[in-house]
Amino acid sequence: MPRRFLLLLVAIAVALTCAPCDAASAQTSKRKPTTTRRAPAKRATPAQTPPNVVIFLADDLGIGELGAWGQRELLTPNIDQLARDGMRLTELRSSAAVCGPARCSLMTGYHNGHCRLEDNDVDYLRTADQTLAERLKAKGYATGLFGKWGLSWDSQPESWPNAQGFDAFFGYRDQLHAHNYFPEYLLSNTDSLKTGNVVAKPGPMGTGRATTRVAYAPDLISAKAFAFVRANAKKPFLLYWATNLPHINNEGARGYDDGGYETTDLGPYADKPWPMAKKSYAAQVRRLDQDLGHLRALLDSLGVAKRTLIVFMSDNGATMLKSADDGKTNLIGRWFNGTMNFRGFKGDLYEGGLRVPGIVAWPGHVKPGSSSAVRADFTDVHATIADAAGVKAAPTLDGRSLVPALTAKGAVKERDYFVWFSPDRNQSAVLHGGWKGVWMRDTLQLFNVTSDPGETKDLVQLQPDVARRLTEIRAREDKRVPHPSAPKKP
Repeated sequence: MPRRFLLLLVAIAVALTCAPCDAASAQTSKRKPTTTRRAPAKRATPAQTPPNVVIFLADDLGIGELGAWGQRELLTPNIDQLARDGMRLTELRSSAAVCGPARCSLMTGYHNGHCRLEDNDVDYLRTADQTLAERLKAKGYATGLFGKWGLSWDSQPESWPNAQGFDAFFGYRDQLHAHNYFPEYLLSNTDSLKTGNVVAKPGPMGTGRATTRVAYAPDLISAKAFAFVRANAKKPFLLYWATNLPHINNEGARGYDDGGYETTDLGPYADKPWPMAKKSYAAQVRRLDQDLGHLRALLDSLGVAKRTLIVFMSDNGATMLKSADDGKTNLIGRWFNGTMNFRGFKGDLYEGGLRVPGIVAWPGHVKPGSSSAVRADFTDVHATIADAAGVKAAPTLDGRSLVPALTAKGAVKERDYFVWFSPDRNQSAVLHGGWKGVWMRDTLQLFNVTSDPGETKDLVQLQPDVARRLTEIRAREDKRVPHPSAPKKP
């Protein structure tokens, strides 16, 4: 064979052999080699992955009435498990000693020297007020409120939950209405829904005691809350479950064995040697605990538990009301040491009226079984949830985010002081460092709550400089002004 022809055959063979290699090389250049390790994924920040948010707010539940705070007679396994799965806030105080202004602070981020409500029923939210629901809704959250609102007047639609950022609402607009566990009606968004219950002598705002009981409000409310979660499981949601448990039915308490603690099942307390009212109260706390347990089970079944931030709190301290004597006391708030021996009860600006249980569980962010002694109130809870959701809070808010404390990443900005105003009870208070001033009208009592958490020793005569400093803070933070445009509540 001629040499020229042999060279031609070799060249063709080499070209055919290398062609697939060149094609493979071209494809390989478009992708990373399989032997290259990917860089570790950065841990998601709250702003990058907005969590679902659940605020589970109890009504008049004492700090000492939970197993996570040492309770032994009342059974609260689900709340205690939440504490094991998250962080206990051991220095959490409500922003008020009664429900209306506490809820106003939670929703708006302002203490009750700045927000609309300084006491129950004195005012209502306006269109100009921006709520936590509105802030999260603007971030793409579905928003639902189930239970007790307490920031509206029926005559003012701008104050209703659906006008204040909630896509869905079911329950009670008015706190007096929420006293009734077997009400003739509940509100579904802006409509009234008949329950089948009959109240023979109804009072204002749906109050009274049912003579025909068909539907238990906590059953109806929990069903609506669960439906909201199911419907919004594939998008970020805010669930504000403001249960009325275990609040007493004030208008239906006298002359009845249950003392106004209306329940459907005494459960494990049926055979206790207690008065019926005490058994009924214990059963209401049990029902509260079960609702939280069922909610967590639902979140888990939907596959969203690991991306859900849960905040559990009570709106104020244990109740000061009296009922049947159990042989030790007839003070309801002391039946189970609800105030943990702090001075005062609901309605008081002493620690017993302000100290509340607080638990935050946030998988992947909060260390299970942890606790934090950082001081906080409901304005801080507002700021914390906004921060976790990636919402930039307004700089005028009174609270600050606790996310650094929850995640152990950085320091929480210290607040110089906390203030409370309760004009209906002629009280105000300032907490500044270890010092706390409590005013009855304009008479100041001064306590060092670090060395005297029970507020037993009035040091006002011994500490004039401290008294003067707290008085200045009180005056500076009292921005409450009359609202002449607000009509009187009917």
